[in-house]
Amino acid sequence: MNDKNGKLQILAIVLMILLLVAGFVIFFLGHYMVGSVLFVIFMIILNFISSWKRIKNAEYVHLKNHKYNEKW
Repeated sequence: MNDKNGKLQILAIVLMILLLVAGFVIFFLGHYMVGSVLFVIFMIILNFISSWKRIKNAEYVHLKNHKYNEKW
């Protein structure tokens, strides 16, 4: 299961890099609308990943605090 998660993370990183590079290239070639759409897709993916990681970190901290308080 961890191997699947690692492959998914690598795929997401590659996709985000490609979107960013393609957005810049297309934008500077003069296709402003398509470049803007690619930047918006990049930002949506970035926002989704950051909010998902924030939730996972909050759950981790909550569980660690709960386990620490149970020992005493």
